[in-house]
Amino acid sequence: MKRLALAAAALAMPAATSAQGLRCMPQEQAASLVTFALPSLVQGLAQRCGPELPRTAYLPANADALADRYRPDAAAAWPSARTAIAGIFTQVLGQEMPPEMNSDLVRQLAEPLLGNLLAKRISTSDCAAADTAISAAAALPGRNVGRLAIVAIMLADRKDKGIAGVLHICRPEIRP
Repeated sequence: MKRLALAAAALAMPAATSAQGLRCMPQEQAASLVTFALPSLVQGLAQRCGPELPRTAYLPANADALADRYRPDAAAAWPSARTAIAGIFTQVLGQEMPPEMNSDLVRQLAEPLLGNLLAKRISTSDCAAADTAISAAAALPGRNVGRLAIVAIMLADRKDKGIAGVLHICRPEIRP
């Protein structure tokens, strides 16, 4: 558990201290990581943004039901998300993630840690936009929301600093 906490803390570090030498994460792994975290991300955003949104906003009223709907896709994304977490673990801590960290307990701890970390990265001034985006994407399966989130992150990341200055997503190769 201590190692999982270290890996989660490493994700939260500023870029200057933790992103040195990190390579990019394949888009599919990054999408799996977001899909895996969606239930907690939606609930974390509802909690964070609730005070900033009008009572009629989609997110506070529907977060629990949406999180429940996303749970099957989140569970299916776990193997690839675990691989992504293992890669981050190795890059940040310089050692392989122990096999015992593939347990169900680790999965149950990692999902809320990751979801809440991502939710905290949304500025409260962006809560209305987050509510609109989640409302618009609510009909989609969780795996599609994860993919769309990665595309949006890559489009917004013009300076190639990655998510939170730590998680760099591999750019697609341009083929002639």
